[in-house]
Amino acid sequence: MDKIIKNKNEKYQKLISAAYELFESKEAAKVSIDEIVKKAGVAKGTFYLYFKDKYDLISKIILKKAAEFLKNEDDSISEADMNSGKFAYEVITLLADFLEKNKTLTMLIDKNVHVCVNAVIENRDGKIKQMYDKMLEYFENLGFSEDDVKIKLYIYIDMIVSSCCNAILRGYPYTLDEIKSNLYEIVTMSIHNITEEDAKI
Repeated sequence: MDKIIKNKNEKYQKLISAAYELFESKEAAKVSIDEIVKKAGVAKGTFYLYFKDKYDLISKIILKKAAEFLKNEDDSISEADMNSGKFAYEVITLLADFLEKNKTLTMLIDKNVHVCVNAVIENRDGKIKQMYDKMLEYFENLGFSEDDVKIKLYIYIDMIVSSCCNAILRGYPYTLDEIKSNLYEIVTMSIHNITEEDAKI
């Protein structure tokens, strides 16, 4: 049984590695599943044992690389009040650093931002999970429904990832430093305004 599990894991890793290598030299949209399985040295049917389609594979690659990156990061989360801006700083810095240190992955995410955001939200773990859960709890304590909170968090993450990808890959119309400082302000003000609106109710 252990040998079967090991064999399955090896094939899965081969597909992940083969796809990532292809994505380093070619846009994901132009890489076919046939190319991926050929490079991995597995049958095409094997691909569908592990992934629904190419975009499912992309989300798994993003998660794998994010997990590797976060292993080297501090697991502690600031206990600062969400209104203080320190928490927004931590979230934005974490995502921006990850994107800046993983250029190939950033190019991949840039064309598939929705895949990245969904992957982060649906498969969160470690520090990402701690941050997401803290934000979820904070807004729920203000009286928002879980569905409303999830929409807000989706928009925050999508905005951060999209703008950082563009700054890192193109540096235009704004640099990453310019984007980050404004993101801190926008997210903090948004959270502060939500709190004020709740206080009026």
